[in-house]
Amino acid sequence: MRIAIQDGKRALATPAQKAECPTCGSQVVSKCGEIKVWHWAHKSLDCDPWSEPESQWHIDWKERFPSDWQEVTIGKHRADVKTPKVVIEFQASSISSYDVRAREEHYQNMVWVLKGRNFKENLEFRRKDGYHSFRWKHPRKTWWDAKRPIYIDMGNGIMFNIKKIHNGTPCGGWGKYLTVDDFMNTYNRKQRTLNDLTL
Repeated sequence: MRIAIQDGKRALATPAQKAECPTCGSQVVSKCGEIKVWHWAHKSLDCDPWSEPESQWHIDWKERFPSDWQEVTIGKHRADVKTPKVVIEFQASSISSYDVRAREEHYQNMVWVLKGRNFKENLEFRRKDGYHSFRWKHPRKTWWDAKRPIYIDMGNGIMFNIKKIHNGTPCGGWGKYLTVDDFMNTYNRKQRTLNDLTL
């Protein structure tokens, strides 16, 4: 986790510090090495079983939103981002169908943003009547049963919103392209100020 509670305030990890987990209240310690992203860690296992190591892609996405929307505790889990409208979960690594269903049931009103760089070469698109159909070679079957909106971050400021995915092989469906700015205009309604950009 990147944000913990220190002296009653949300704080990013800095070297040789201690803080409290915002979810369970137990002590966490800062991990600030040269290889991994600086973060807070429980002394034993993380209290949130959905917690995963975060890539720079994950962090860059979260930092597009006000700090008080990042890593918000909902029940026993930390949502990546919770806007006034919706929870946004950023997923770079593989995830099981069970975990997809569990998160959707827990958060209810949510959307997924997937790191498309890992598989976009397996997607073929064709434009048709204002939308794009696609074929997904070697599909990530995990997403066949997702009920919440899925956005794929294609890189270079472009996203693809899957409107319909047909499970089965060959896998395909349809959706629409949008820019990262379009996505942010939809989900980042709070006016950002200099204060929002600091913890």
